[in-house]
Amino acid sequence: MGGKYAKEKQVFFFNPFTRKKIDLPDLPPDTAFTKFSFSGLPTSEDCVVVGIMNLLSLMEIAVIKPGEDDWEIEDVDFREIDENYPVKKFCISSNPIFVDNYCYCLDVDGKVAVFDPHDDCENSLKFYGMRLSRRQRDSLIQSFMVESDGELIAIFLNSYGRIYVLKPDASKKNWVNVEDLGNKVIYLSNGGSWVEKRRVSCNNNRIYLPMLYDNNKAIIFYDLKTQRYHCNGYDFSSTSFYHIKQIFHSVWIKPT
Repeated sequence: MGGKYAKEKQVFFFNPFTRKKIDLPDLPPDTAFTKFSFSGLPTSEDCVVVGIMNLLSLMEIAVIKPGEDDWEIEDVDFREIDENYPVKKFCISSNPIFVDNYCYCLDVDGKVAVFDPHDDCENSLKFYGMRLSRRQRDSLIQSFMVESDGELIAIFLNSYGRIYVLKPDASKKNWVNVEDLGNKVIYLSNGGSWVEKRRVSCNNNRIYLPMLYDNNKAIIFYDLKTQRYHCNGYDFSSTSFYHIKQIFHSVWIKPT
């Protein structure tokens, strides 16, 4: 997805391989949505697009459904949602993701909010009672969430280079460690993240990051088995990402 922020907030899909562009209705000029997600292929008849702007306990949610000419925008105050789970602040850390038509949002402390964009967002909003431990929260700098076979997986990166891969337990009240991705790899970036299955066993159980080595010649990955950073074709192995170039404004893309 792309956007052009002038007086009119233009939002569109763009395929860099075919150069095809699909325009969406403009957002209102007085909005500032920073996180977006969509439920399926932009060309499908049931693709729903969600935009989110978040500040402490307040969230503004914009939803556009197929055939609609205007965005539906709702303001949500988390403090008024659930008396049993008071939320003083919720700072969304990555783009929301869709699982079974529900939209999931992750905040920097590991809390998760979920709502139904096909219904009233505020009335359907609820929280999972998960939160990172104090040790896990120490020095966190980035967090991401992806979907894998219908499950949520959260990835947290701290300033020392430590990566935590977690998923909700059956009660959805606690995070549990994911020590092995099996035949899967995860691609992470601020622009978008996803999980992919691999046929070659020697290339799985990895997390690819927007980090480059040797003057931008090689892509860095994190191996869950060794718990170290590596890159193909180089004798490089490290527990931290010091002296590695990080690309914060980036996105992984692949042809479909």
